[in-house]
Amino acid sequence: MSLDGLLFWGGAIPLLLVILVPLVLIHELGHFVTARLVGIRVLEFGLGFPPRAKVLGHDHETEYTLNFLPIGGFVRLEGEEAESDDPRAFSNAPLYKQVLVLLAGVTMNLLSAVLLLFIVGWAFNPITSPTISLSNDPNDLNTPARAAGLQDGETLISIDGQPFQTQSILDFSTTDPSATWRDQLLSRAGQKVELVVADTSGKERTVDVQLRIPDATHPGALGVAVGSVVNTPGNPVQAAGLAVGGTLRAMSLIADTLGSIVAGFASNPTQAPAGVQGPVGIASDVGHVVAQPNALMLFLLFMGVISANLALVNILPLPALDGGKILIMVLKRIFGVHGVGAVEQWAYVAGFAFLLAFIGWITYFDIVRGGAP
Repeated sequence: MSLDGLLFWGGAIPLLLVILVPLVLIHELGHFVTARLVGIRVLEFGLGFPPRAKVLGHDHETEYTLNFLPIGGFVRLEGEEAESDDPRAFSNAPLYKQVLVLLAGVTMNLLSAVLLLFIVGWAFNPITSPTISLSNDPNDLNTPARAAGLQDGETLISIDGQPFQTQSILDFSTTDPSATWRDQLLSRAGQKVELVVADTSGKERTVDVQLRIPDATHPGALGVAVGSVVNTPGNPVQAAGLAVGGTLRAMSLIADTLGSIVAGFASNPTQAPAGVQGPVGIASDVGHVVAQPNALMLFLLFMGVISANLALVNILPLPALDGGKILIMVLKRIFGVHGVGAVEQWAYVAGFAFLLAFIGWITYFDIVRGGAP
């Protein structure tokens, strides 16, 4: 690996931990607080994962520990992993209390996602804007845009009175708005049109432009690249709506992706799943995100999407995840099973092994694809 690669990963991996560790701790804090509120005994709240490094303190029933693996945290409940005669044990609690405790982690990640996207929407309100970038192709310098005096960084407002629509990044749309803007211009190829453009200060002007008919040598009717992400004034009411809608939209896209993974694995497990990344790929994305001009906004946006991802994944009905644990609790009540049995313990081990294997499978393709400089 080159020096640039080492420096890249040396920054990307700690940044990934900056995202994951707080989100996992918030998830576990949800379990902890809810368990205490409903009267279930919490034996340990751990920062990081074992082996244990230090006992930080304890109260009347909970030990607070610091562990060597800095990848999140955990909550250990009485009666969650073994049978217990304690009336306050998780296994002896009413079903509704068990479900509340298990759902609390997912709820905290959902709330975190909404909060992070709210901050992005209010503080930055990023939109995709039809911003002009003049062609620098030496074979395509005599463009309609240059002839009309258009400038780099100006924004297209309208064409013959028809506005160019902007789109919030928080919509998480799968459509490319720049394609719509190109189609608007191409629909008038060869015609003289009236463009309204705005400079970087927002001052508008009207320009008459003779659009060309594109060909293989001179693509595009105007001769520009169009599109960029810009920050615009936001307000809390608009940001709240964008945050809730964006979280739901992100989870919908994640759910669709998970479905595609299952279908792809069933048909061809040796092919890399499209649009899916493991820890290596995510770390690579984080490393590239912080190198962008609007790094803080992108970092918070990325963190919000990961939080929504954690919420959705944790509610899946796999035994090692909260959704799987809820399913087991419900089945135990239906069939009248009490305590923690060998089958339940085996299911948790098998579920955890499956998750590790899945992460390993995704990580293999992360490494094959690369991603660092």
